[in-house]
Amino acid sequence: MELSQRHRMILKATVDEFIQENRPVGSKTLFDKHDIGLSPASIRTVLKELEEMGYLASRHTSGGRIPTEIGYRFYVDSLVVLYELTIKEKQRIQEEYLKMQFKLDQILKATASVLASLSNSAGVVLGPAKSLDTLKHVELIHVHGDEVLMIMVMRSGAVLNRSVFLDRNYSQEELYQISKYLNDNAKGYDMFEIQEKVIPSLLLRKDGPLDFYKVSGVISAAMTPDNSEVSLYIDGLKNLYGRFKDEDEEERLNQVLSLLDDKRFLTRMFGDYSEHDGVYTVIGKDGDGRMGGVSIITSGYRMGEKRIGAMGIIGPQRMDYHRALPLVDFTSKLVSEMITRISK
Repeated sequence: MELSQRHRMILKATVDEFIQENRPVGSKTLFDKHDIGLSPASIRTVLKELEEMGYLASRHTSGGRIPTEIGYRFYVDSLVVLYELTIKEKQRIQEEYLKMQFKLDQILKATASVLASLSNSAGVVLGPAKSLDTLKHVELIHVHGDEVLMIMVMRSGAVLNRSVFLDRNYSQEELYQISKYLNDNAKGYDMFEIQEKVIPSLLLRKDGPLDFYKVSGVISAAMTPDNSEVSLYIDGLKNLYGRFKDEDEEERLNQVLSLLDDKRFLTRMFGDYSEHDGVYTVIGKDGDGRMGGVSIITSGYRMGEKRIGAMGIIGPQRMDYHRALPLVDFTSKLVSEMITRISK
């Protein structure tokens, strides 16, 4: 059954009231506090219909109603009116980054803190996989005999050192020419792209120094990225203790703390959304069977045009979506701009 305008109005008022007060909402409360334009009897009828349709539920037969996961889902998708972050809120976010030395790990750590502080929930940031980091500069340095040190400076600020053994003793001038050719053609690509596209393309072009073609296989193999676990930045756990106040919410608090302790879950959950534009809301069990009573708001962030990670907040379903959604959206765009800037 499609919701009428009356159903939508009552559902929005009910969810708004429950988010604010954290107690079941009755017809008298809606009549007294919200400009609905219906009598208490008419409001009771609509509440009953919304409960029958699965959007609301009753904790007790004589009590008011609370939103269900279906109710929250419709509320977020169709009824939430997003607030514009105030200039003061935007300045507060930006000021946190001005304290940083513009290193990637510092930016991501600060982001988790900003999201947690302004949402009064837990902030989570999924760092980029090593394979997504792009090359800023490469240098080949002769060590001894046929041993060469390959230094790769990545756009994230990471510096990778690899020892390689070539087919003969190359002079530093020969290595410089190979390095220059790589910098001219491979800068801005990630390791997989260099291995699978850039170097094969250069081998076909045959416009580089002759020595490059002799050592390209060794160099390509040395660029295989370290696929170790990506970094996770989590902040605001203390906020959750104040958000799950009632005794019957203690189990939900334990659930969300368990989720935040499960690095595989967080990596999978946030990783699923790192490839998409926009802000996504995962409500309750539509994200995972353990997420009853929990919501996640997430968005990806970029380095240039490349999507490299995701961030967001985790908290109770009874969160202020009006402000949480634009908070995550604004922060993800700001972080993308900063990471792109430091990568150049």
